[in-house]
Amino acid sequence: MKFLDKQQREQIGFSFVMDKLGITTTYGLEERKNIVPFKASEINELTHELNSLENTIKSMRLYTQEYNEIGRIFCKLKDIRNSIKRCSESEILDEVELYELKYFSILVSELKNILDKLDLDIEEVHLNSLEEIISLLDPQGSGISTFYVYDEYSKTLKSIREKKRQKENEIFTADTQEKISKLKQLRLDLVIEEEDEELRIRKELTLQISEKTENFKQNIKAIGKLDFLIAKAKLSIDYNGIRPEICDDMKIHFTEAFNPEVKEILEKGKKRFTPVSIDLGFGTTIITGANMGGKSVTLKTIVLNLLLGQMGFFVFAESAQFPILGFIHFVSDDMQSITKGLSTFGAEIIKLKEVVECAKRENGFIALDEFARGTNPKEGYYLVKSLSKYLTKFKSVSLISTHYDGVVEDTMDHYQVTGLKNVDFNDLKYKIDLNKTHSVEIIQEHMEYRLEKVSKENKVPKDALNIAVLLGLEKEIVDIAKTFYNEEE
Repeated sequence: MKFLDKQQREQIGFSFVMDKLGITTTYGLEERKNIVPFKASEINELTHELNSLENTIKSMRLYTQEYNEIGRIFCKLKDIRNSIKRCSESEILDEVELYELKYFSILVSELKNILDKLDLDIEEVHLNSLEEIISLLDPQGSGISTFYVYDEYSKTLKSIREKKRQKENEIFTADTQEKISKLKQLRLDLVIEEEDEELRIRKELTLQISEKTENFKQNIKAIGKLDFLIAKAKLSIDYNGIRPEICDDMKIHFTEAFNPEVKEILEKGKKRFTPVSIDLGFGTTIITGANMGGKSVTLKTIVLNLLLGQMGFFVFAESAQFPILGFIHFVSDDMQSITKGLSTFGAEIIKLKEVVECAKRENGFIALDEFARGTNPKEGYYLVKSLSKYLTKFKSVSLISTHYDGVVEDTMDHYQVTGLKNVDFNDLKYKIDLNKTHSVEIIQEHMEYRLEKVSKENKVPKDALNIAVLLGLEKEIVDIAKTFYNEEE
């Protein structure tokens, strides 16, 4: 998958965002189902989509009541696509289908009146008038949504029904069983005549409606688009999303970007999400930091927002700039490929081959989260260092998180998770000693997850040893570890 498979989209929080879209109609759900990233050649189309979303957001803020009314109409719309298909194939519609088409047409008329007031100026949500259909299915001009094969459709039908009512009155007043039986037979004959005439009328109505099926189809598409746009706009309003700037250069910029799923999880636990600010150019950028430092969340946040931006969504950040990408690849050790008989490392290598082939053909974004963690540290270090160097030759933007020292070279940018660097270690240990059952939570509260740009010489913070001390690892083990650290330095 050039833009992540289903499982990866789940991991980065894309599925969470899609579930947050308040889509009401079956037509809007179809729009959501069919969204794909825009291609590099579709810059005009992506710009148009972002313009449409921006216009919708502004409109929703100005016309709250009107959009509530649109939501009410959306809740009443049924899926009439099968009826339209049957109609276009000259299959005679039944009374229920004719009722649904009539009600749909009335709702479209109401929706069209509201949209005309809003002046959205979005071509894809223009609605065709269905007044002719309303007139056809409401010959009495009552304006009510119910449907019946009315007497007004045919003098013959009216006459048959009058005769039928007459026979029913005669049955009611008949004084012998013989008369009742004879009258019932006459009534049955009239019922058959009535059904035949109703069938003829429904056939004629179907024929006339079939001439307008294109209008129905266009309106269905417009309603789906409008429903989807409103859902995207509401999502952006709810999360303070912003319009990304689409550039031509292979550079990516985010200020205070966040991941709604992670943010919501943390806030439920009364914790704070640290937003991500980063500038990336083509070639390789390295993020270092100890475990528990939030490197995986950083990568998922960037990948999620890039994917949303490629699909015409506003992104979750204070500012954002990136190009249209040819692909987005995210390789992490939670790909669950072990279920297919591969080790974590084996799955990473298989995926990496696909990534490299993509990078040879076009320019995109590559995110590697703690690559080669599933093999021995020495080999893992060599592989990450080799891969980082190799990816600098491409115009793609590559972002690699690692806890290995010595990976960064002069041609690479280096970001580091601040971690526990600025924490008073003794003070933190004192707090943990007072409440050892919540030691992990206390460490997480004091962990600084912000990225800071550093030089290639900066080594990965030795937070792993500090965390081990804070969590009460046997002092003798810690002392032995410290001697190894000192020998290395």
